[in-house]
Amino acid sequence: MQTQHSRRDSSGRTFDLNAIASGSNGAHVTNRERACRLSVIINAVRDLKRKKLSSSPKEPLFKLTVGGQSRQTSEIKGKADEYGVIIVNESFTFDVKDAKSSVLSVQVFGKGLLGAECFGQCKDIVIADLLNKPQGGLCNLKAQWYELYSKDGKRVFPGKVLMQIAAGVAKPEQVLRVFVGTWNVGDTRPADNLTSWLPTNSNYDIVSIGTQECDYQARAPHTECSRDWMATLRSFLGHHYKVVHGISRGKMRLAVFARIDGEKAISDICSGSEATGVGNVMPNKGGLCIALKFWDTSLCFINCHLSAHVGQCEARNGNYRDIVGNIRINDLNIDILNQFHHVFWFGDLNYRLDFGADEEALITPETAAWDAVAQKIQQDDFHSLLQYDELHKEKAAKRVLFSFKEGEINFAPTFKMRRDTEDAYDMKRVPAWCDRILWSSLPGCTMEQLSYTSSPSVSSSDHKPVAATFSLKAYALPCNCLDNLDEEDKRWHVRFTVLRARNLRASDVCGYSDPYVSFLGPNLFEEVRTAVRLQNLNPVWNPLKDLPTIVLNTFAIERLEKEYLMVRVVDYNKKSTDDTLGYGVIPLAGAVTAFRCKGTADFVVELSHRGCPAGTLEGTLKLTWERNVAKRRFKLANGFSGRSGSMKHQLKRRVFSSRLFQ
Repeated sequence: MQTQHSRRDSSGRTFDLNAIASGSNGAHVTNRERACRLSVIINAVRDLKRKKLSSSPKEPLFKLTVGGQSRQTSEIKGKADEYGVIIVNESFTFDVKDAKSSVLSVQVFGKGLLGAECFGQCKDIVIADLLNKPQGGLCNLKAQWYELYSKDGKRVFPGKVLMQIAAGVAKPEQVLRVFVGTWNVGDTRPADNLTSWLPTNSNYDIVSIGTQECDYQARAPHTECSRDWMATLRSFLGHHYKVVHGISRGKMRLAVFARIDGEKAISDICSGSEATGVGNVMPNKGGLCIALKFWDTSLCFINCHLSAHVGQCEARNGNYRDIVGNIRINDLNIDILNQFHHVFWFGDLNYRLDFGADEEALITPETAAWDAVAQKIQQDDFHSLLQYDELHKEKAAKRVLFSFKEGEINFAPTFKMRRDTEDAYDMKRVPAWCDRILWSSLPGCTMEQLSYTSSPSVSSSDHKPVAATFSLKAYALPCNCLDNLDEEDKRWHVRFTVLRARNLRASDVCGYSDPYVSFLGPNLFEEVRTAVRLQNLNPVWNPLKDLPTIVLNTFAIERLEKEYLMVRVVDYNKKSTDDTLGYGVIPLAGAVTAFRCKGTADFVVELSHRGCPAGTLEGTLKLTWERNVAKRRFKLANGFSGRSGSMKHQLKRRVFSSRLFQ
């Protein structure tokens, strides 16, 4: 007998909604099925012979395959050294669902006119064997040489491959400690002792260091300042940490390190930069960005150097908007503030103390006003001075970094110092807190700041270094796939019963916009969009004909609770590229809670454009567990394949027009 809490599908099978909500019936993956994270680094090859395909020799590539997933390197074009070694240095990560039966296959091949030809392959590496090693395969991080064989595994091919391979399965959640540091080095060789600023123990899982004006004469054996600086950081951090990624542009540098026991948790590393100097080309000012995942929690670190000098507050705000608006990473059509769980923004932001009409008097050395500021600093009365802080004022007015938080400042202004002193200020500048560290998290994500300090004893520059430490939860979610997915292809769907936007930006010359909403992200089966609402800054979409059904690629309900829908509100342009009106994210945690109660969930999203408020998107949604409607649409479209091309064209035009403009 079918109960009120169960449903029957098209094949006559009954499935229980309560069972799905509690984590069974194919909609949940247990902790034992959590994905195994496999990390492979190809360091080098030795004695590799290039074969001739067709009439000319082709450069070899590596192809790595695990459980149906394949990755390949770029062509290996380097010259061999005196020992026959060619440096490769390419890394790959895989999430492996079935670690017990999966193997890692590594092949070397070349591409010719008639296809690919295998040069040799390593013997298959069983993932379960890596997990049986101490610490989940951590000992296998040591690089070793692997022989090349023919496909049948009998004949040894010329050449060897130097690889580091590690596998691990994380706990469902763990506390992650992060250290963030920023310093304007002042174009001077850094002080010999940085221990008051940099961590000298292994207390932190992730360390991110950003510098500005870091340009000085490199010390032997280094010939470039960037290499000298990285060596300096390595020497202070010690053997506990390994470099995740580093990026330099002009005098700005950003480096991220991971403690060695967490290296296997790192994946999806990407980076970007934006110059905001003269003509938005010169890299003396701008921003650098490095993003990564620690298991399934994404982190983004942004180091920036904004416009200098008193009276340039709006220029600094403009630099911020350019950095947010122009850095694009991960191949997602969404800004850097709305695609990561946690974002850290730091650097020489250059915001000053703004005393209004009295500003000119304050920079005259002989006036008593400058002495009054210095006296406040000597008395540790920072609260009185911070009332004049430009960044506090601009944040309160939502003109810059409006979604970011900053810890309480209990240290003296970090600029402008007299070099080689701990607490003496240059009297030609009003002291200011130019060097700052802020953070922002997606709704439902929490992070605690543990400390926020400066390091007065580091005195080689006219800025003092600043550091902040944080604690957050990192999640390792269930694997995002199901065993024995049948032809019904049941998935989670998101359906909107209400959707409206308020106070959107006017993008057209007439003072209006023609908005539609695009839903996107890696957890969607396909990107979908609403219909267009013409000439409207406060649009309301009809749920019966204007709104799409969103099909998710996420199966485990435990994972769904941590997922988000990325949204992009767009102004439709008939004759040119559509303009973005705002970005945002919709957390799905509320929808999961509502599903368990067989209800709907309300949401309100504060949109942003170039890092500033851009209206709101609000509505009501519900989750359903059903056959893939996108797949059904595809089958329906294929059903017309026997008809004429003109009929298909007319149908597609009418469907597209009705979806966009009804």
